[in-house]
Amino acid sequence: MEAIKMTPQAIIVEWAQFLWQERGMAQMYTHLVLAALFPIYAGAHASLRRPPSAAIPVKKKRTTKEEDEDSEDEDLEVEQHVGLTPSDAIMFPILAGFTLSGLYFLIKWLKDPALLNQILGYYFSTLGVFGVGKLATDALNVSTSVVFPNMWSSKGQIYHINQTLSAQLIESPSPGPETKIHRRFVEAKTNPFPSVFSRIRFPERTTKRIWATRALLNQHWIFRGYIHGILSVKSRVRLNDALGFFIGVACIALYNMNGKPWYLTNLMGFGFCYGSLQLMSPTTFWTGSLVMGGLFIYDIIMVFYTPLMITVATTLDAPMMLVVPGPNRGSMLGLGDIVLPGIMIGLALRFDLYLHYLRKGQASSDIALPSYKKPTASQTGDLFWTSCHASLRPAALADAAFRKTYFHAALTGYVAGMAVTLAVLNIWNHAQPALLYLVPGVLIALWGTALVRGEIGVMWRFTESGDDIKDVKAGVRVEEKKKEEEGEVKEGEEVKVRMRGVKNYGAREDFVTYFTLSTPKGEGVRERVGGKSE
Repeated sequence: MEAIKMTPQAIIVEWAQFLWQERGMAQMYTHLVLAALFPIYAGAHASLRRPPSAAIPVKKKRTTKEEDEDSEDEDLEVEQHVGLTPSDAIMFPILAGFTLSGLYFLIKWLKDPALLNQILGYYFSTLGVFGVGKLATDALNVSTSVVFPNMWSSKGQIYHINQTLSAQLIESPSPGPETKIHRRFVEAKTNPFPSVFSRIRFPERTTKRIWATRALLNQHWIFRGYIHGILSVKSRVRLNDALGFFIGVACIALYNMNGKPWYLTNLMGFGFCYGSLQLMSPTTFWTGSLVMGGLFIYDIIMVFYTPLMITVATTLDAPMMLVVPGPNRGSMLGLGDIVLPGIMIGLALRFDLYLHYLRKGQASSDIALPSYKKPTASQTGDLFWTSCHASLRPAALADAAFRKTYFHAALTGYVAGMAVTLAVLNIWNHAQPALLYLVPGVLIALWGTALVRGEIGVMWRFTESGDDIKDVKAGVRVEEKKKEEEGEVKEGEEVKVRMRGVKNYGAREDFVTYFTLSTPKGEGVRERVGGKSE
């Protein structure tokens, strides 16, 4: 009766006192939720690729060897996801059950799991080098884009930072009956930094070194590896790739030599989850729902009705979970509770991108699909520094800031599921199968959002099987070849057909005065030369 008679103010005070008394537990759970969200958010964005509703960007013919070498990286094939099938809804729980049972009986047979922990340690350390290395590489790419963006905005004006000219430029319309956009130099801004930092006037020698550093961080090389009949590799490599790899090696070495601290264990877990979310795809929403449903049942059985899950998780000393220190020996979350919902959340983000280009195509009178520009880590800085003037962004950058309705809904469902998991864990003081709450949270959020928005049919038909990519690519090539054979493509019209919907920002033809590129040995700075390009 006393609780019923309590005023709202008294209830708030009581809850505030409770949270203060249990602040250690609250901080631990907040840490755990944020740690789970980090690889999901980062991995989902890193997994973005061209949706079926967007056309393949078709490149114009290269007329010189230099252009061919400069654009060679554009020919690299995009790595496809490993797609799941409906049969995986049956096979995944069975294989997971056999693996878990094998580890459980091996632990019981060995008595001392030291040898097993050592073997698993070597295995996960090898994988961790690449997982942490990839995560570190992309983190460096994002940091580079924030420090050295390609554009930024201020007072209703977009500033373009051009590496070739070692200058900052702004756009201005030219007078005349036909409106043309030209770019002119901003003499007051001599360094490649954005915003207020662009006003700093460094000594000339320092300025050259800053531009050279920017060029080095953005430059890339084409790496080829070929062994007859065995291996054929072609990859683009930047300085950040090498730095990321060495960071991965250093982190794994510290992990093994420093007693396997929890923060390095979590870093390895982040790397595994981040890489897995880029490689795996449910293919369709209904396939993903079936797979998650099968693992939902598996998790319940293994936690509540057998000792397998708890025994393996608490005995093996391997980076297969996130560990957060805190009261009552801390808390932990298996990587499967991140990756499995995460692949559905990543699919939701790619579905948002699909809807963005679908709406864009429907709004256009052009029968062709809108051209696609892949969101990259290098655009993060551009998006950040132009956030105050989003309407002025170029089309390619504006497409990277698409609406993420289903992604945010799925994230909300995941957080709600985590909150329920932690609440039940606290009330019953017994290990909980996280998928018991995460699977309904994510699936209800996704399908519920589609139901409310009237897009159930679109979601059901959406697929990442890859067949549509081949069909579109083949269709573009056949149509181009047909036009060329029939003579329908006139002189001067070819570029327009091939580059439809693509805006070329930063091309030399955009400037009134032409410049040549000179790279002094050891400096890497571009010098300005008046007159025509040589």
